[in-house]
Amino acid sequence: MMNITKENTVAEIVSKKLGSDHVFSKYKIDFCCGGGVTLENACKEIGIEFNVLKQEIEALNSKISGEHDLNDLDISSLIDQISEEYHNYIEENLPQIMPIAAKVAQVHGGHAKEVVEINTLLQAVEVVLVEMLKNTETTLFPTIESVLELNNKFDEISTDQIDGIKKAINKTEIAQQLVSDTFKEISNLSTHYTVPADGCNSFRFLYEKLHELDHQLQKYVHFNKHVFFPKVLKLIA
Repeated sequence: MMNITKENTVAEIVSKKLGSDHVFSKYKIDFCCGGGVTLENACKEIGIEFNVLKQEIEALNSKISGEHDLNDLDISSLIDQISEEYHNYIEENLPQIMPIAAKVAQVHGGHAKEVVEINTLLQAVEVVLVEMLKNTETTLFPTIESVLELNNKFDEISTDQIDGIKKAINKTEIAQQLVSDTFKEISNLSTHYTVPADGCNSFRFLYEKLHELDHQLQKYVHFNKHVFFPKVLKLIA
């Protein structure tokens, strides 16, 4: 069992403890772009005792399988997991969310100005997400797989391949930061996805799906930033 200390980063815990992402989300602790912060500093920032957070994370072991060190997976397995768990989810759910967001903004925008702003933000972030997934699937993954094949044959990796991977990762990280910042803004505008008392079923569906998408995107960014990209960069170093 992993010994959780104040010096562990949030990202380390999410990588090793299945379900810990939900604990961090509960306390609104950023585990994706801000995952490099230590547990001690994260607790100080939100005003809770370290032992409270530690006990909640450790209690996960009695409910689910416990530890799952993503760093144990090889790069090919990580690519498969990213495609199957995150890319497929985004591609399936984003087209469901967009028309509902437009409908809610049109119907309720007169008295709930925030939904108009949320719809505008979603339209912008949709473009970023679609382009990011396309670049990853058509450029980054194939280049990495070519490098893996060369590596297995003990052949030399070209400078162009190395530069291409680094540029693609940098481009993805910029896009991910934009996505993360946008969903923080959406979360704040929606009072953390709290449906108004008079909210209709479409309103409720929108906020539920946005909350779910937000959480999945945080996991996706964490996976890339703290697990996948470091392993790829180590391969080409």
